Amino acid sequence: MKLFSKRNIAITISFFFIGFLIWSSVQFQAFFAKIVPLFENLTREHEFLSIFVFIGLGTLSTMLSSFSSAPLVPIAVIVWGSNPVALYLLAGWMIGDVLSYIIGYYAGNPILKRFASLEKIDYYRKKIPPNAQFKLVFFFIMSMPSEVPNYTLGTLRYNFLKYFLTITLGEIIFAFITAYAGQALVQKNYVLFAGGIALLLLFFSYFLYLFKKYLKNQ
Repeated sequence: MKLFSKRNIAITISFFFIGFLIWSSVQFQAFFAKIVPLFENLTREHEFLSIFVFIGLGTLSTMLSSFSSAPLVPIAVIVWGSNPVALYLLAGWMIGDVLSYIIGYYAGNPILKRFASLEKIDYYRKKIPPNAQFKLVFFFIMSMPSEVPNYTLGTLRYNFLKYFLTITLGEIIFAFITAYAGQALVQKNYVLFAGGIALLLLFFSYFLYLFKKYLKNQ
């Protein structure tokens, strides 16, 4: 099973390239100029509620493979700034990670299949021992879509403290790269934006290589 094959990498690059073309178009810029003030007014009138909603969407994005809050990042960067957005992303993702782990730990397959692919979870559940070394778990988390390691490690009942430390390290990296890539897109610094996306792809590819190599050696 290759979750990050050459085909998936090509699709990811194509997706961001199309997003770049849309973002750079005059029509989209005009629409964006109208929608941003609405969000700014909303955050001024309901500051804590808007932050709570953004964090909640980040939580859902780590629990459901079919949902992503990434398109909201550029707007959020304009409203709050890159550093607060990175922290809000980190908070939402961490909450979603822990909830996913708990669902995997306590729920049975009928409930679990509503959140993630049981095929993927079963595949890696057979590959990773419950007492897996920290290095293997870190490679696993850094190379996979977030819902896969969360539910898998939960079903394996992997040590929660080790899991929490590992997932925190991974999410800090991705949260700040995502926030600063969003800031680069807003500022039309397309070179920096492309560099951020390339860095994310490099992380995924490199850690997937290490993960597979470590499994093979074991």
